[in-house]
Amino acid sequence: MKTAAAFLALLALAASAHVAPQGPYKKVVAEKEILKQQKGLVQLLVRVHQPNLYLEQKSIGDQWNLEANLDKYNDVKVVKKYITMWKRNTLLPRGEIFSILRDYQMEEAVALFDLFYFAKDFDTFYKTACWARDRVNEGVFVYALQVAVLHRDDCKQITLPPIFEIMPHFFIDAKTIQQAVEARMIYAGKSTQETRTIIIPSNYSRTPYMRKANPEYLMAPFTEDLGLNAYYAYFHVLYPFWMTAERYGHTVDRYGELFYYVQQQILARYNLQRLALGLPEVEYLNFNRPVKYGYSPMLRYPNGMEVPTRPDYYYVTDNYNFDKVNVLDYERRIRDAIELGYVFTKDGSKVSIYEQQGFEIFGKLISGSYNSVNYKYYGALYNKLRSLLATTVDPDYTHGTLPGVTEYFLTTLRDPIYYQACARIDYLFRLYKTQLERYTVEQLSFPGVRVENVETDKLVTYFDDFDVDLMNAYDVSSVEDGQRLKIVARKQRLNYKPFTYKFTINSDKTANVMVRVFLGPKYDAAGNEMNINEMRRYMVELDRFPYKVTTGQTVITRNSYDSTFTMKDRSTTWDMLRKMDNALNNHEDMYIDEVTTVAYFPASSSLRSQLSRSRTIHSHLSSSSQISQFCGFPQRLLLPKVYKTSMPFVLFVMVTPYEGPMEVPQTFASCGVGFDVKYPDTYPMGFPFDRPIKEWDFYTTNMYFKDVLIFHKKNGDLNTL
Repeated sequence: MKTAAAFLALLALAASAHVAPQGPYKKVVAEKEILKQQKGLVQLLVRVHQPNLYLEQKSIGDQWNLEANLDKYNDVKVVKKYITMWKRNTLLPRGEIFSILRDYQMEEAVALFDLFYFAKDFDTFYKTACWARDRVNEGVFVYALQVAVLHRDDCKQITLPPIFEIMPHFFIDAKTIQQAVEARMIYAGKSTQETRTIIIPSNYSRTPYMRKANPEYLMAPFTEDLGLNAYYAYFHVLYPFWMTAERYGHTVDRYGELFYYVQQQILARYNLQRLALGLPEVEYLNFNRPVKYGYSPMLRYPNGMEVPTRPDYYYVTDNYNFDKVNVLDYERRIRDAIELGYVFTKDGSKVSIYEQQGFEIFGKLISGSYNSVNYKYYGALYNKLRSLLATTVDPDYTHGTLPGVTEYFLTTLRDPIYYQACARIDYLFRLYKTQLERYTVEQLSFPGVRVENVETDKLVTYFDDFDVDLMNAYDVSSVEDGQRLKIVARKQRLNYKPFTYKFTINSDKTANVMVRVFLGPKYDAAGNEMNINEMRRYMVELDRFPYKVTTGQTVITRNSYDSTFTMKDRSTTWDMLRKMDNALNNHEDMYIDEVTTVAYFPASSSLRSQLSRSRTIHSHLSSSSQISQFCGFPQRLLLPKVYKTSMPFVLFVMVTPYEGPMEVPQTFASCGVGFDVKYPDTYPMGFPFDRPIKEWDFYTTNMYFKDVLIFHKKNGDLNTL
């Protein structure tokens, strides 16, 4: 009866939405009202460094009066607070570089977010955003608007352009940006009215000599990948460390553990890529030893100031905020908690970190979440460490030099020193995990279920071209002027040929299961074969999905593009505006998204099949759909690039019992499920590799290890794929 009721509910949802069929599934067509709202928000993000060129929006902003519309907000106090801040004229000026890690700048950004968030309806939110567009710092505006769109109930079907196009200076090298500005100046002097596209090659600008002198630059295709840096930034926009459940009424299920797992997987993927390139594991950041290799980001901030270069043999020193002292104090207190087994709350009471919810409490301590049990005492280790590393050139701010890349979520992953800092953080998590009991045979096994075989297609990586719209990197005189010239940076990115898994499972019962797929190294940097405890720290999750196995043999065929860890590329700003105009003018449909959830059922069940086909509609109307459109590990980086023609790796598949919903958000494994939603998987994140392993108890029938080869093809060999 419950299943039938759920099916009828999904049919009702389907009837209320305009859908268009595509293959076995249905895609949701955006309603015109949603399109109008999305178009307005996208336009607000066009050339944020300039005054708004959309005259209608400028007029709305000029006419909007906060004091005269206090009744349009659910919390009048936040409006009065912002008015006071505005009138004091102490807000960060336009043109300055915004950092959410600076307390006074964070307070300003949160105050603006509150204006957006507590607007009673979308119309008020939109008018407030139009008012703020030309009156507040552009970095503050972009940050607050993104967080608001992600957390307002009336924005769940709205998708914004990729952040690397909204703020290209944080992602594209200064040379390419300069070429775009020069190309714009040359074109501006011509009287022609024709539309023209200019393509600027923008590959990883490291010479062979630079890569030889500094082998860390070999990692640039990973560390400087646009999608990877965007993923990291979006995760922290989706789950702001300053957002408290007490203030905003939202809770994030297992946030502390999710924070740990995101950092751990980024570090594991970084190390796996290093091994694939013949480089050793990243060193643990040691304050008593110099960092041998420096780093030049080759970026220039939007205001024209150069992003500082970190020199070779750099010693981590204290800065004007005394961050090194704070980092060492916070580390000591956290290590004390690990050894004692408890933490102190704000009122001085003790809470165990080795009982239920213990790891959740521990993760929040390190993340610096304001939901920590005692933020004042345990502080913000993770963020303070990043700020400390960002002040390498001018720690005392004597010369007014801006912070380096680790200061900003948009650029943190670019600098190799971050991964050394990440290893230092990861050590605390691993130290905690060593205090837990090893998994027993009973915890690892799944009686009656056996993984009999795993097969995959050939695993191949290659580089392909990707165009980034640079419209936000240069000035234009009008909207029409900007539409006549399109300048793009053409970058090479790592990609892989999609492949298919085939899992053969034998079960003595019908059961819902979770299929877990990991990839790890077979050999270390010296060529020695790894044992399971050495390997587990490098295991990266490729996929995790629910399935219903039946009695007897079940064969699951799964495409790598369906991974719940990854997301596809998002539309460019230019394409979004074009598609929205065409849809509003009835020239073509524009879809909210194509896939946001995954659920698998035996094809023999017609009811299950109907539910599966209806899942996309349901997911678009749920709170999790927007996360899948916004946040996820880049699909293209699923496999590492190898420096040889081919290299061996280990593919691991495990089937575990599952009692959660058969619908899961498309990127729940890498981004969670958002606010006020239960995380569907009850097992620890990273299971079974998150704890030290007892080898004699580890290998069970519901696991399968398979040796695989990963090949890399050069551009000229793509026809051999």
